[in-house]
Amino acid sequence: MGINNKAKIAATIAFLLFAHLCYMQTCTAIGTILATNNTIKDGDTLVSEREDFALGFFSPQNSTNRYIGIWYNKIRSETIVWVANRDTPLADSSGILTIDVNGNLVILDGRGGTVWSTNISGTAKISNAELLDNGDLQLREVDSENNTQRILWESFDYPTDTDLPSMKLKADPKRNDRTQRLTSWRSASDPSSGNFSAGIYPQKLPQVVI
Repeated sequence: MGINNKAKIAATIAFLLFAHLCYMQTCTAIGTILATNNTIKDGDTLVSEREDFALGFFSPQNSTNRYIGIWYNKIRSETIVWVANRDTPLADSSGILTIDVNGNLVILDGRGGTVWSTNISGTAKISNAELLDNGDLQLREVDSENNTQRILWESFDYPTDTDLPSMKLKADPKRNDRTQRLTSWRSASDPSSGNFSAGIYPQKLPQVVI
C-alpha cells in the first residue's frame, strides 16, 4: 500500500471520528458569553473558558424532547448537571436561547413563544450571560459607561439535581420560595421535577433533609 493511500485512509478515519463526536455532542461553540441580540440555536454550545463545562440543547436517553442543559464537557457519559426548562420541554429542535429586550435570559420555541425565562423584574436592557468554569451560568447587567457588571441571576441559585463544587445550598426561614433544594429527575429519560428533594430546612435548628 502506497504512502498516499495510507494518508487517505488515515484522513478518512479522522473525519469519521470527528463526525461521530459531532453527532454525540454539538460542535458549534460560540464562546463563553451570550450577548444581547445573540442566540444559541439547537446545535450550538456555549463553552466555559477552560472548556470544563458546556451549555446547549440536549435530549435525554429514549426521549425526543429538547432541553437547555449544562454538562461536563470532557466526560463522554451522561453528565447533565443542570436543566433550565426541565418542566417545560420543547417538542422539536426549533428552540433558541437568547436575551430578550428586557434583559432576561429566555428560551423561545419555533413560534416565538417563551418556554422558560429567568423572569427577573427591573433588569437592564444591556445584559450578557456567561458560563463559568465552575458550571455556573450567570446573567449580568452591563454598565458600559462605568465599565462594570452586576449579577442579576445565576443557575447556582436554582439547582436541579446536582450539587457542584463551590455551589451553596441556602435556606431562607422567612421565604420558602428562596430555599434551594436539589430535586431528582422523574426518570432517566425525563428531567422534570421528581419525587425526591434534598436541602436545608430552616426549622428551629437547620437540618439537611431528604
